[in-house]
Amino acid sequence: MASARSTSEAVGVRGPEGMWEDDLRNVGDVYIVSGGDFIVARISPRLAAMGGLKPVKDDVAELKRMRVDPAFQRRGLGRRLLGELESRAVALGFKWIKLDRTKIQTGAQRVYELAGYIEGIVLVSR
Repeated sequence: MASARSTSEAVGVRGPEGMWEDDLRNVGDVYIVSGGDFIVARISPRLAAMGGLKPVKDDVAELKRMRVDPAFQRRGLGRRLLGELESRAVALGFKWIKLDRTKIQTGAQRVYELAGYIEGIVLVSR
């Protein structure tokens, strides 16, 4: 797998390497072994999108690292990735997904709002 820095930069996130990206250095343990999931989307050889589900409580997963490379934005890839992560959350037994997002991610916030997220959380399973 590519380094955390190149993975982040490939989907439009740039910044100095640091502790904030430790989860990307250890996706297997942080997301998979802990009971969550992590998805990447490739278009040709290029990493186009990624996103993960990190368990935070028995029935709650946090949506983290959802990114779409700027070259592939506004094509529905973010909505499709979100839908797949929500399906995976249900399959893994989560009832709720809470978001890890910032206010500057306006495009992502619109995707979440259209998907029914209210104040950063959505019920995915009854």
